[in-house]
Amino acid sequence: MEMNNTAKAVKPDIKLTLREQEVFMILYLGKRFTTIDIAKRLGFTEGMVNLYLINLITKGVPVVKELLDDLLVFGLEPEFKDLQARRNVLEIDSRVAQQISTHTSEGRAVFSKSKN
Repeated sequence: MEMNNTAKAVKPDIKLTLREQEVFMILYLGKRFTTIDIAKRLGFTEGMVNLYLINLITKGVPVVKELLDDLLVFGLEPEFKDLQARRNVLEIDSRVAQQISTHTSEGRAVFSKSKN
């Protein structure tokens, strides 16, 4: 998928709750995770993670689902990760980004720009 297609696929008015932002950040900072992995990292139940993943997908966030070693894992489209890093299109709260990135060993650039 081209960058322009990814940018157009994301609704410009997406507003994520703080909990959705936390789940998003786990996906953003890592590669692929099961719902159990995400739940453990955030102290959520697996049911909560499933709900937040459904919300992200419904709101237009390009969450990728994949079967890996008989496990369903979730991640983000690489082009969207790049777009989010450059433009913070989802307007992730800097406190959420900081909190999750400090608790994640695989750090990536945290969003410093706000959406203009």
